[in-house]
Amino acid sequence: MIETGLGGRLDATNVLVPALTVITDISMDHTEILGETLAEIASEKAGIIKPGVLNLSGRLPTEAARVIDSTCRKRNAPLQALLPREFVTDDRRLSLDFQSDGLSLKRVTPSLLGVHQLKNCALTLKAVAALRSAGFSIPKTSIRKGLRTVEFPGRFQVLGNGSISPRFVLDVCHNRAGAVAFADTFSKRFPGRGSIVLLGLVKRKEHQGIVDALAPIADSFHLVPLRSKRSCDAAELVKALDWHGRPVTRSARFDTALSRLLKSASSDDIISVVGSHYLVGEFLSKRVAE
Repeated sequence: MIETGLGGRLDATNVLVPALTVITDISMDHTEILGETLAEIASEKAGIIKPGVLNLSGRLPTEAARVIDSTCRKRNAPLQALLPREFVTDDRRLSLDFQSDGLSLKRVTPSLLGVHQLKNCALTLKAVAALRSAGFSIPKTSIRKGLRTVEFPGRFQVLGNGSISPRFVLDVCHNRAGAVAFADTFSKRFPGRGSIVLLGLVKRKEHQGIVDALAPIADSFHLVPLRSKRSCDAAELVKALDWHGRPVTRSARFDTALSRLLKSASSDDIISVVGSHYLVGEFLSKRVAE
């Protein structure tokens, strides 16, 4: 399985001739490169669609779905969209039942947390069903094991148990849609709890939308710069955004902010490190080094 790095049309991975192409979701992200509308972004992602090769798509916004459908028609590529009738989710137990294309599985529980991951899981199962129909040998036991044991660092990654030090939750949510999914998952995983939010953002993102989504689960915000020239100026963010009445502090370095939080937080606290791959990557690098 090969994942595109950005978009699709001009991505280096697009030189491949695949057995199947999958478009999981389309939202407003990387707009400075991919376009300012969902249709423009969908057009870039549709670049992976190949003549005669089956394309699967998730539950896309109408504007984006029209572009994918049109591209598949022009390239004579079969298109199958994930349908609501093909899966049923249990949002409390974070499991799902799936039945489509000759594949039927009950009570599938993926290791990746979140209701949004259940939808991703359903699309994955649809892709597996299509490959099985095409002659690939993929036993059900392997499907269950793969979904049960898959690891994806930085996607609602929970570290620690809160016994002697605070829990950490890491998530690279870097747009509004990702922040909404993170906050929803947090409220289900830790009902009634709030979080100390350690936040780093890059330029040209939906900054206010991200803060709006995180505010309901945030006890406080702590802004840090990123190790990237694309990093936002924390001082400007403090002044420019509505923080919904939550306390906001900023630090000149990530290490400084983390050290302060570890000194002031109790073992019962939950510290969320969110907003960027750069920030989560720095945290994980520091943890490995120690």
